[in-house]
Amino acid sequence: MPLENNNVKHDPAFTLIELVLVMAVLATVLAIVVPSLSLSFKQRHLAEEADRLLSLIEYGRDEAVSQGVPMVVWIDSDKGSFGLDAATGYTASGVSKKQYSLNDDLHFDAVKTTQSTRDGHAIAIQFAPDGSPDTSNVDSIQIADRSNATMVLARTADGWGYEIVKEGANASLKR
Repeated sequence: MPLENNNVKHDPAFTLIELVLVMAVLATVLAIVVPSLSLSFKQRHLAEEADRLLSLIEYGRDEAVSQGVPMVVWIDSDKGSFGLDAATGYTASGVSKKQYSLNDDLHFDAVKTTQSTRDGHAIAIQFAPDGSPDTSNVDSIQIADRSNATMVLARTADGWGYEIVKEGANASLKR
């Protein structure tokens, strides 16, 4: 007759094999998810920069109206920077020059402008003191990342503003 020891307690626990299997499943899931997360972060940077440039354009229009001074949004494709300033020959009290740099992974595709350059920067968009856009403003500005995914800021159909248009999308995403 076998001896039973009722005093011994067995704690429930995972075996080594169960732990190894769980780790293998987690590693597989991470291998699948990480590339899409990386792409998501890159697209987020691209969208954030497009939003920031669009905000600067709208701010430039507001400042032109409130200060009564023509305002210029400029782009330096070589240095990956953009900014806002009063038009040449004008000073605006209370308006300081704004200058921003793109995220290191992003760049402007060549901005074709019919307007002159100023301090090495291409004048992309100019607003008159009444807030109306100049007729020689660029029709679109394209921001791209290293994998050549792009976001485009394009002139609206009525020509009075700009909106964000995703590459290859038929419909624009007005923000």
